[in-house]
Amino acid sequence: MTASPPTATAKRVVVVGGGLAGLSCAQRFSEAGWQVTVLEAEHHVGGLASSFTEDGYTFDLGPHRLYSNLDALNEHFKRVLNGNWDYRNRLSRIFMKKRFFDYPLKVGNVLTSLSPWLLFRSFWDYMAVRLRNAIRPIPDDNFENWVVKRFGKTLYDLFFGTYTRKAWGIPCTQIASDWASQRISQLNLLDTVKKTVFRPKGDVRSLVTRFLYPKTGGIGELSEGYRRLIEADGNTVTTGARVTQFDTADGRIARAHYDHDGASHTIEADLFISTVPLTALAPILGESQPAAVTQAVADLKHKAIVFCYLKLDRPQVTPDHWVYIPEEHIAIHRISEFTNFSKECAPEGKTMVCAEITSTIGDKYWTMDDSDLLKLASDNLVTLGLLQAGEVLEGGFVRRIDYAYPIYDLTYRVNVKTLTDFMKSFDNFISTGRQGLFRYGNMDHSVAMGHAVARRVLSTDDVDHAQIAAEDEYFG
Repeated sequence: MTASPPTATAKRVVVVGGGLAGLSCAQRFSEAGWQVTVLEAEHHVGGLASSFTEDGYTFDLGPHRLYSNLDALNEHFKRVLNGNWDYRNRLSRIFMKKRFFDYPLKVGNVLTSLSPWLLFRSFWDYMAVRLRNAIRPIPDDNFENWVVKRFGKTLYDLFFGTYTRKAWGIPCTQIASDWASQRISQLNLLDTVKKTVFRPKGDVRSLVTRFLYPKTGGIGELSEGYRRLIEADGNTVTTGARVTQFDTADGRIARAHYDHDGASHTIEADLFISTVPLTALAPILGESQPAAVTQAVADLKHKAIVFCYLKLDRPQVTPDHWVYIPEEHIAIHRISEFTNFSKECAPEGKTMVCAEITSTIGDKYWTMDDSDLLKLASDNLVTLGLLQAGEVLEGGFVRRIDYAYPIYDLTYRVNVKTLTDFMKSFDNFISTGRQGLFRYGNMDHSVAMGHAVARRVLSTDDVDHAQIAAEDEYFG
């Protein structure tokens, strides 16, 4: 996968952002002999797919699973990880009313876990909404309508609406239906029955049951693998380098300014690629922006996440890779356990739980002291019955991520188009990746976006990176 060192006549590309989209793109240009510079604002590569090691514990920023429907991409992941990978059989469930529910839903599990009254209501609501939809079709104009139309009001309230409202912090009628079509694996209740009874294989909306994960080092090893390949080609990945401004002239990006090690720097290139958040990028793209661009930046929003890492004096809490917690009186909305991904993630006989709390910058969770956050997460898990008081060890960690979830409100598509159209006006500039397209895709989507950008520049490939993870298909 390595290439000859870049020559003095090689084209120059600057990639802003050292997450998976930026690194995978940069590695393809590096392999092709371009002069490549990656500028990453944080002091590590990986973005949201980063890993950290402290006190013998390895932990990620929440749970990650590495899988693609494309065999070639799965083989690519293995090559980048250079043997440091293994397969894991995925287990993710919902914990509600002191019971575990399979996710995606399975009819047998629901039948044995819900009361007869709730079961009756669920099927009655489903039949009623089918009749209503046959007479007057329900529009797929928001998340609530999309789900109620396919599952009925009772199942919507139990398994979909409550969790989504809790995680996003806004009513589900204000969330675009894209979120449902890309994040709910079953097409409707009848589809759930079919998948439970017949267990179809090869269905694009089926659950990803097996995924790749590094044996050691956490999910961040994928990003580190890209970094090693880029640097082996004689190119540069600079961390702690925050881009502050792009100079523009005659419809092109002339240069980028960035801060690194307490000094200001300038870099020129033939091509600039950015994977930083759209709302952070637009204000530094040239000296002035149209009023519509400024308004779109103000209207697009992100949810932040506070990650609380609890060390536990026991080998396991649950066998799950992650567990969804929809109950609204509990602050945390999901937990994950990294020793279920790799036994190397904690000292022998111990485990660590990552408890996630969705937040908004400046709210009570974002500003809460770390010690209070760790106590809140611990108390929540005790209340749920997943932990016992006194099991949590000293020395937990807290991490805060500001650009975690792009909020798919009812106007987000219009605002994203305004920003992307503005950026397309510069003929040597491309914005891509999860953040650069304001898109909540998976890890494989980010890598595929980076590859698509490189292929389109380096060859006659006409695959549009902006169409990846944009369709109404289940993302797993």
